[in-house]
Amino acid sequence: MKQLLWALLIAVFLPIFSLPDSVEAGEPLPKHLRIHNSPYVITMDGKDLYHVGTGERTPLSKELFLHWSYDQRAVMSVDGQSIVFTSGCGSCSMHRYIIDLDGQITVDLVPDNYRIVGADVAHDRLLWTTWSEVIMTNLEGDILWKRSDLGTAVTLSTDGQTVIAAQHDLLKIDHVNAATGETESTQSFDVKVQGRDKEALAFDGAIAYPDQGYVYLEATRQLVALPGRSYIQYAEEDGFLHWYSEGTYGVLDLASGELKTYHPIVYPELFPGVLVFPDRTIPLSSYKQMPTHFEFEVDKSANEEGDPFLYVGRSYPLIFKSTNLDGVVETIPFEQLKANEANEITSPQVFTHLAGVRYDLTYMGEHLKGWLSGSKADYVSIRKFGIAGEILGYASSHARVTVRVHQDGKEPIQYSTFASSSGEFRVATGRLAGGTTFTVTSSGGSGVVYRQPFVVPTPNLEPNTIEVVGDSVETGVIFKTVPYGKIDITVEEHFHSWYDTIQADASGIAHVTGTVDPLAKGVKVTYEPAFTEKVGKELVVFERAKPTFTFQVTPNAGDATLSYASSAKGITYKTYVNDVLVGDGRTLALPKALQDGDVIRTVATAGDRSTTTEHRVVAVGPTILQVTDVAMTATHTVVSVRRDVKADLQFYINGKRTTATPVSSTRFTVPARPGDIVLVRLVRGGQKLDTRLALPKVTFSNIRLHDEQKTWVGMVLPNSAVTLQNGSTRIASGKSSSTGRVVMNLAPQPIKSKVTLVSKRGVYRFVQTVYVKAGLTPKFTVTTPTSSSRSVTVNANIDYGKVTIHRGSTLLASKTVTSKSTSVSMAAQKPGTRLTVRMTTPKGRSQTIYVTVR
Repeated sequence: MKQLLWALLIAVFLPIFSLPDSVEAGEPLPKHLRIHNSPYVITMDGKDLYHVGTGERTPLSKELFLHWSYDQRAVMSVDGQSIVFTSGCGSCSMHRYIIDLDGQITVDLVPDNYRIVGADVAHDRLLWTTWSEVIMTNLEGDILWKRSDLGTAVTLSTDGQTVIAAQHDLLKIDHVNAATGETESTQSFDVKVQGRDKEALAFDGAIAYPDQGYVYLEATRQLVALPGRSYIQYAEEDGFLHWYSEGTYGVLDLASGELKTYHPIVYPELFPGVLVFPDRTIPLSSYKQMPTHFEFEVDKSANEEGDPFLYVGRSYPLIFKSTNLDGVVETIPFEQLKANEANEITSPQVFTHLAGVRYDLTYMGEHLKGWLSGSKADYVSIRKFGIAGEILGYASSHARVTVRVHQDGKEPIQYSTFASSSGEFRVATGRLAGGTTFTVTSSGGSGVVYRQPFVVPTPNLEPNTIEVVGDSVETGVIFKTVPYGKIDITVEEHFHSWYDTIQADASGIAHVTGTVDPLAKGVKVTYEPAFTEKVGKELVVFERAKPTFTFQVTPNAGDATLSYASSAKGITYKTYVNDVLVGDGRTLALPKALQDGDVIRTVATAGDRSTTTEHRVVAVGPTILQVTDVAMTATHTVVSVRRDVKADLQFYINGKRTTATPVSSTRFTVPARPGDIVLVRLVRGGQKLDTRLALPKVTFSNIRLHDEQKTWVGMVLPNSAVTLQNGSTRIASGKSSSTGRVVMNLAPQPIKSKVTLVSKRGVYRFVQTVYVKAGLTPKFTVTTPTSSSRSVTVNANIDYGKVTIHRGSTLLASKTVTSKSTSVSMAAQKPGTRLTVRMTTPKGRSQTIYVTVR
């Protein structure tokens, strides 16, 4: 279908509104009148056409009078080259304007009760409705046909050949020949439609009824109900009909009828090719970038770790995150958010007062509002802390001091006290092991705070040379150190812990004693020379670490092998599938491929400890399908795909599955011709992933070139970039029309040169190679002159070269040939004079004819 017939609907005429800056247009979207099925709008000052996708303005040759009280309607012609606009009121004439895309306008009057619903300017047809009739006229206003039995929801199909007319309750749809007005077919539906559907809007392969939320698919002749929605916006692109209403965004596959719905938190306006929000636009194809959740964060890396407060004078970058429809979480630069009048923040934010600031921002029309509070930082310093169990420091006078000691995997232990008038404070804590983190918060009389984490250091005043002699049930926990040496120990049992200092005997042997049984499994003993800090070593009585492991690749349905990964050594594995032992190695081949629902149980053993895990197998659908190139010919098409190689690749042409011939692992030949619909499908685990290709409809030319040719005219892909190349040298370039016609001007190429024609539009390509042949030898005839003739006519098989006429050695006339029939002027000659007529090409090919004047 014509490239400008992009589908968009809110209504044929929407009240005046304005939208802020368009990312693509680079300027605010002006107040406008919407035009059905068009990427253009008419500015409300009546002076310009405005292209929503590009921001291009086209001045109108006549200024239109757009008054809010007038009945005004506008539709795009199906050829995509004109807009038909009507305007009038109950007490004034109805004016009809035909607006070309270059801004030229022609004006005429039409009856006041006419309502434009379709246009085919190229074929001299306009479709109208009144309260009771459907009328087809030509551009002059002559009635071609009219009918009073076709209902109220009427439109012209996008090919311009059919009027599709529905009764207001959608119980019956008629297909009427646009040229004759005769009904070609009628289809009835059993639907329950409340109210009256007054609009019918044509898209490429579908008709939408916006007041009731129904879509009629022309290919399958289905009437699809959108889920409980009315007053819907529409836009069609690449075989999919997009719609939005009341918080629900849907995408309807026009080939299969499959409908997918989403629930963004923003409210888009659908235009051809773009989604418009109050503060930006995005491409329609990027609809999955619409957010489902916003999150506002303040980067507090300027603080010490764990400090949640915001302080005056520090820089805090602001972070906005958006979770999109496709599940991607993206960080949004602060510059992309629109600051509203109440907003007081910038990024990074630096507080200059204590009260805080308000933020009031907009992203894709969604408002983010809140309050950030700042505080003035107090101070705190630590003079002494460590394993001895006391923290000594200084804060502001009489400040309340809170210490939170953080323990791995346990709840923090909190201690509180007050500083003296001099600011000194002391906090008695338990023994603090090296690396322990504790946080000190000081709250002064003014209510301001300071929070700072500290880490207990590990001084190495004396090396830990203590040797562990025994740590088992049989021997107990026994240390050997210097004779009579003292050892600080900390014993941690399941329910409590204690520490003590023990002394070795004359031989340096020391035994752990006390109320806790040190021979129980899992008891942890930390030991170091007495009166030292942070050189402690640990042992765990009888601890055997449970083996840890993972699958190297998560097993899914269809997999026939398993393998495990672990950083530990000496692990043995036993693997069961549905409680049946299938192997005992780290890597094993399964007797049969895994099925959806299979349960894999793995028992890993290391020493006297074991770990058992279970994994339920699930079917995984295709992960990736991307068509990277579509090379077309008149008889077949080569499709290049990037895909999930574990999935089954299928091709369908016009809904029927076909056999593809592999060219390589990524390229496949299918018997698809121009105009066919090719569906590329991946199937895996009962799930499918589709890409639909609508091959452009065109009759490709066979290129022929000779060494004297300066122009080539042919048919290639519509709206494509076209090049002619001799080896690596480009000899001509251009762009084809919407029908595929292209005219290429080139310098003549040498004989036997290999010239390649390349036509490319998106992923679609048409490539043809030809060898330059020798130009034609001239062959021509000459009209026989008489004694009164002052010219002769040369009719040749070529339209280039030069014609000369001699009488003997005297040149009578010479003329450059520009067509196959050339009139050459000369002076009148006497009867019986013999003339020599010669045609010569730029390459020197020639023919000579002798004629005698009568």
